[in-house]
Amino acid sequence: MPIYEWQCGEGHVFEMLVAAGASKRGQRCPVCGAKSKPVISTFAIHGGAPISTAFERAAARDTDVTRLKLPNFARLCGMDDYSATRLAAHKVGRGAEFDDKMAARRKRQAARGLPSKNSAASHKPEHSP
Repeated sequence: MPIYEWQCGEGHVFEMLVAAGASKRGQRCPVCGAKSKPVISTFAIHGGAPISTAFERAAARDTDVTRLKLPNFARLCGMDDYSATRLAAHKVGRGAEFDDKMAARRKRQAARGLPSKNSAASHKPEHSP
C-alpha cells in the first residue's frame, strides 16, 4: 500500500498508508477532523537523496534555528560550529531567522555588558597555516 498525503481546509498536512482504491476518498484530518483533499507529493523509486515527509517538515519548523546541525561530512574545510549552524539554517530556508535571532542575542548580551561570542562582527574564521 502506498503512502498518500492530504491537506485539510485548515492547512494541516498529514500522510497515511492506504489502499490505492481508497486514495480518491477524502480522509479526515487527525488534528481538526475536517475533510481533506489529496496533495501531490514526492516519491522515490530507489534509495537516493532523502526526501522529507510532512511530519519531518512540520518538526523542522518547530526546531530552534540556532540549534540546527550540519553533518561533519558536509562542513567545508576548517568550518567552525557557528558557521556550520548558519549554513544549516540557510540550507533549510531559515537563514534570515537565524541572523535575526543571533542579532537579538548579541543585542541582549551588549545590554547586559557581556562580551559577545560567536557574533558576525567578532567572528574570525580559523585557518590552518
